[in-house]
Amino acid sequence: MIPYGKDRVANGILAAVLGLMALAMVYPFLYVMFASVSDPLVVARSPLLFWPKKPTLTSFRYLFSVNLVWIGYFNTLVYAVSGTALNLVVTMLGGYSLAHPDFRGKRIFLFLIVITMYFSGGMIPLFLVVKALGLLDRRLAVILPVAVSTWNLFITRSYIEANIPGELRDAAEVDGASELTFFLRIVLPLSQAILAVLILFYATGHWNSFFDALLFLRDRKLYPLQVYLRELLIMETQMDAMLNDAVSDRAFLVLTLKYSIMVVAILPLLVAFPFVQRYFVKGVMIGALKG
Repeated sequence: MIPYGKDRVANGILAAVLGLMALAMVYPFLYVMFASVSDPLVVARSPLLFWPKKPTLTSFRYLFSVNLVWIGYFNTLVYAVSGTALNLVVTMLGGYSLAHPDFRGKRIFLFLIVITMYFSGGMIPLFLVVKALGLLDRRLAVILPVAVSTWNLFITRSYIEANIPGELRDAAEVDGASELTFFLRIVLPLSQAILAVLILFYATGHWNSFFDALLFLRDRKLYPLQVYLRELLIMETQMDAMLNDAVSDRAFLVLTLKYSIMVVAILPLLVAFPFVQRYFVKGVMIGALKG
């Protein structure tokens, strides 16, 4: 048994280590927040920021004056909302079907689905498939290829098996309810936790996605916000060699502009996360109880 004094020392050391780890994870986010509202010249010359220096909203004013940024923001919203809606429909229907006790051939479908977790055709075959379907330069090109996540499908299936007892199905059948009625009026209301988890996972994935847009889209008016953020990061790298006292304020503005876009890009996720946080751990843990 550890003596009381030594236990306090151990707890203090553990708290200090966890505090340092938390600071290491939180500081990059705080740096982005501070840099977005600091003077660009100060950000260029200061590798570390612990508070906003010479606060200014110049980068945000310039950001909101660029039409392409608003177009990218709108496109990201479209992709996130429509893509998440499609993901929920496919994942919930697939998970419910795989959890159905009378589903014939379920093991075969499970085997085929599991294979996709370990093997894929690759980027070139995916591009050829999207091209053959005539989806290039269309919004569906960045939505349909990611209509379902195998991992989320298995979590949903496990959740339904663990939380929708067979007695409910028997009672619904006695009352004359169809499969669709049972799914809509019983399964979905009892699946709020896993629905919240799926919304968080899928919406975050769509919101942060940019590679599919680079691969399948050529029209800049269809680009999501993350693509414009990538372009600004590349622009900032190209300007590194130009940063000296003779450089105009516009060049320095690129430094803080990228941080402003980061803040604008993650703000909706920060606003939405508290509403689904209470379901997050519950949904993941219950969904992971069964394989």
